[in-house]
Amino acid sequence: MMFSITEHIEYLMARHDCVAIPGWGAFIANYNTARYDEEREVMEHPCRTLGFNAGVDHNDGLLVNSIMRREGMDYDAAMRFIADTVTAFRQQVDMGCEVSMGRLGYFRPNSGVAEFVPFGHSYGYDAYYGLDDVPLKTVAALEQQQAAQEPEQPGAVVVPEGRNPFVRRAVKIAASVAVLIGLGVVLSTPIVVDRTNQQLASMAPTVTAPHSQQLGEVTVEQGVVAQPVAAVEQPQQPSLANVGNDAGQYYMVIATLRNDQELAAFKNKYPQLVPSMKLLDYKGMTCVYVARSDDYNALMSLRDQLPEPLRDVWIYN
Repeated sequence: MMFSITEHIEYLMARHDCVAIPGWGAFIANYNTARYDEEREVMEHPCRTLGFNAGVDHNDGLLVNSIMRREGMDYDAAMRFIADTVTAFRQQVDMGCEVSMGRLGYFRPNSGVAEFVPFGHSYGYDAYYGLDDVPLKTVAALEQQQAAQEPEQPGAVVVPEGRNPFVRRAVKIAASVAVLIGLGVVLSTPIVVDRTNQQLASMAPTVTAPHSQQLGEVTVEQGVVAQPVAAVEQPQQPSLANVGNDAGQYYMVIATLRNDQELAAFKNKYPQLVPSMKLLDYKGMTCVYVARSDDYNALMSLRDQLPEPLRDVWIYN
């Protein structure tokens, strides 16, 4: 099978808080605010976790439209594909098997029903991605720690706690500063995830290597001319030409077409890609790919070399 329902759900859950699978249930994102755990003495960061509600099994349109748009199916074909997938899920659970949902988690049988087990980490591509808990002691704990670190000196005069306001005030100020720093780290502007030009099943960014520069001659005092500094040679960046399209487990698919007329129109529109085009048949439809490789990241780095309308590519395994 050329695609699965899981990659569509991963894509949609990165952009929505609820995605329903008709006849199966809905994945729902839950948000937890920052809170202080007194027992562990840490400020827990805000996070986004996933849950599942089997009672919300109506068609909200997100999943079927994603399949229609990406796979080139009509509405009836996309709904049949979803129904067949749900039937396969139920058969796996009835046989006591687990159902994998990619990076989201998995379903397991529990007393005759499917129980969703999300992975322990919060799913990425949300505003809180990358935040961590901050160790943070209370004022009372800091005072006890300071008292334990100060050795008793023989013959020293013990000043009552209420008679030493300067030390207590300094400790409280230090603790307040620590609290403000911790809150600033946790509640500062969330990390913004750039989602432009991201393909369906994976949103891996394109990495661009820095350009090398050639330094010219530099004249110094007494007429001495320094030798030109050779630029550091950068590794060759992948291209459609050197990646190739004859071998590799990953296909870089740029179009799914229904007939020869659409294929001819597509070639006329993008003649510069014709030498790299190869065809892949799937259930009477023609998939056009321009590169194959065993290196997934190498294919992802080629997106910027494609015409703008084709950069939302589909990497098929």
